[in-house]
Amino acid sequence: MESKRRLAGAITGALIIFMCLLLIVPANAQSNAEVDYLNIDVNINDGYAITTVEEKLDNGNNFAITDKFEFLIPEKAFLSGFSISIDGEEYQADILKKAEAQQKFEEAASGGRTAGLLETRDSELFSYSLNFEANQSIVVKLTYEQALTRTLDEYEYLQYLRSNHVVNDLQVSIDIDSSTDVLSVGTPGFISDITYPDTNSARVRYTDVGLPGQDLKVVFKTENTPLNGNMIFYESDGQGYFMHTFSPTEKEIGTSPLNKDIIFVIDKSGSMSGLKIQQVRTAFSQIINDLPEGDRFNVVFFDSFVRTPGNEILMVNDANKVQSVELVTDTTAYGGTNINDALLASLDLFNAGSDNVPIIVFLTDGMPTDGIESTAVIRQNVLEANVINASIFSIAFGREYDYDFNFLQALSLENGGIAVYFEPDTEASSGISNFYDTISTPLVSDLIFSYDEQVYNTVLTGKKHLFVGSEVMLLGKYDQDAETVIARVDGNTRSGNHVFEREFIVQPEEKNDFVVRLWAYNNIMSKLDRMKVEGETDELVSEVTTLSLEYGFVTPYTSFFVEVPQVEEPDEGPVGSATDEAVMDEVPVGEAMVDEVPVEEAMVDEISSDEVAEDIAMDGPADETPGFSFLLAASAIGGALLFLRRMDN
Repeated sequence: MESKRRLAGAITGALIIFMCLLLIVPANAQSNAEVDYLNIDVNINDGYAITTVEEKLDNGNNFAITDKFEFLIPEKAFLSGFSISIDGEEYQADILKKAEAQQKFEEAASGGRTAGLLETRDSELFSYSLNFEANQSIVVKLTYEQALTRTLDEYEYLQYLRSNHVVNDLQVSIDIDSSTDVLSVGTPGFISDITYPDTNSARVRYTDVGLPGQDLKVVFKTENTPLNGNMIFYESDGQGYFMHTFSPTEKEIGTSPLNKDIIFVIDKSGSMSGLKIQQVRTAFSQIINDLPEGDRFNVVFFDSFVRTPGNEILMVNDANKVQSVELVTDTTAYGGTNINDALLASLDLFNAGSDNVPIIVFLTDGMPTDGIESTAVIRQNVLEANVINASIFSIAFGREYDYDFNFLQALSLENGGIAVYFEPDTEASSGISNFYDTISTPLVSDLIFSYDEQVYNTVLTGKKHLFVGSEVMLLGKYDQDAETVIARVDGNTRSGNHVFEREFIVQPEEKNDFVVRLWAYNNIMSKLDRMKVEGETDELVSEVTTLSLEYGFVTPYTSFFVEVPQVEEPDEGPVGSATDEAVMDEVPVGEAMVDEVPVEEAMVDEISSDEVAEDIAMDGPADETPGFSFLLAASAIGGALLFLRRMDN
């Protein structure tokens, strides 16, 4: 009898444990929505890329969940469209002034309505929270636009292929069109379907049953424009828009690239120790060894003090290269960061009587800590000392929070250059070397574009020098009754001043409709760059805001606002009535079946692309309402206890 009692007790205990597990793990529980598909469609016209990401998310649970749509966008891309769809109904975001969008968002929040606020930040991760009903599907669509840069005869388009969900159906379609011949297209590391419908276009198709674990890079080459450039036209609502592309070759000009006088200004302060100084040694040793004859150069090292091997610029020869490479490889990192004195010392090395193109490559990993620390004063001193108009190309090398990139951008922009940044990983040395390659061979310097009086509101993209394998593009408006546009480009080549002039016949075409958005995009980017130099003046803020609202771009002064309409509450009826069942079927998109509907805010989160690869992860499950599994477990436990009591009796 005792053995039976023990056996019954053991069975009852196991049954209770099993039923407790039913309480903890609800039937069909899962932590995230499932991805039905992820489609990415890209249209690239003469280097202007419009990307649309569409993802369908399904909640296969019989309870409500909260999840997120997350996607990486390129650094210089503008958001230009966002919508969510359910049951065939699409809810489009509206572009508004930032303050107006914020006010509407707060009103929605206070009223308990579902809404979203999409803003920009200095980062790349777009994130938007979604509330799902049981067994509900939501389609999210995001559009962004960017201008690609042609360097070393190639365009490069990078498509991020990352998600915070498991993706089992991925489709990527990329259509490339050019006003000149498309010569070649490649997708390094990917097996994709590449076709060429005609001489001016290419198509790339890639499909997979999951995410490939790396981002898709598309590299394509197009034919250079004719000697005097190429111009395309588009007209809309009585307004003409044009794009003038200028990219002559050495053969067309009949001369080799210009020689350059180049000074490398290298930060060797204490924060550069370890991997960073090793990367600098590798990169600049290679760069110095590759300098061509006819160039002149020198290297300026700085920490708290400035060190220059000699007081003059050096001719490129084997002896000077060997000596300079030894100095680079032997340098050690210590001390503070005296940026002001380093840049002024480098400018003193140039010879005002030289015919070579003057260039400074300035690398730093931090902010000024010695000497003059005011970045405004440093910029003023450099601008006043730069009497030979040397182009300053700045390289920020380190983590984002270590340096003042706005200062480096302003410094470069007002001195005819650009600023880039690299993180100190194992590929940084090759990245620095590759960037140098893009500015190492000036073909035409000191470019000046001019047009006849029918052209206005022009915006220039690119640098003041044309480098081999690159292009300079100018966009603008013209009077719609114009029959021709005369373009003139003045510049200096190795053989002296050269004038490139051509009369273009105005022939607007529908396929050139992208020119309008490309003009607006570059106009906004140009004004944002001016702000980095001049500050946020009322005039510039007003101009950026007006353009952003007119052409639908999310910028620092505009936001997207989206709101899902609410369904009116019906009159209360008897519990279980047909009216109640109808209400359950008509809960609006994005609302969870809870007492209060949360208002979600979407934005580009402050997170770097390297961190995103690790940080995009599955969200936890939403709180669940006890259902059938709870009743089953409770009933089973009660039965087990009753059985044990009877055995005792």
